[in-house]
Amino acid sequence: MKNSVLIGLGLVGLLASCGSTVVVGTTDPVRNLKLSAYQSQYTLPADYTDTATGTTYSKGTSIICDNLNTRLSVDLTWDGSINMIGARLVGRDTGQTRTVYSSALGDLYSSRPTTFEFVVGPNTAPLSVESKRLSSQAIVVTPVNTFTVKGATFVDLQAQSSDGTKSNMVQSVQALPVADCTL
Repeated sequence: MKNSVLIGLGLVGLLASCGSTVVVGTTDPVRNLKLSAYQSQYTLPADYTDTATGTTYSKGTSIICDNLNTRLSVDLTWDGSINMIGARLVGRDTGQTRTVYSSALGDLYSSRPTTFEFVVGPNTAPLSVESKRLSSQAIVVTPVNTFTVKGATFVDLQAQSSDGTKSNMVQSVQALPVADCTL
């Protein structure tokens, strides 16, 4: 890719010296964003029924540990190119939100699901996140020993192209339980 950029820049210099106008860096705007999977670093050790909503979460369900740093990963696909991903946590019971954005990604194309990761800091979910960046990583899933569910949060995701075009918003299928955990 670096060679293409350097060759392209050399061509611009050559054409510019001839008095021609060249359009460089056209963007294929992002569209059709899809969330194919999401996973937390921590999972429920047993089935749990949320007394506030009656929702039953099965053993192995991803959770956000409110008293620990919790890594969340999301798998996304899209058409076009993206330069940035935004993840917004939405408190199911409070409606309060916090958003975290990736750094510039350099117009990525997606031919298969791409994994992005972010960290939710202790004592903040579902209201805020500690990290101000998303990264492309893999997480190790750890079941917790005990937990006390305090609420739940949805994860909304949106991508943006370098030309400012924003994708559709996608949301986690169900809210992730937020709990105090022991490992």
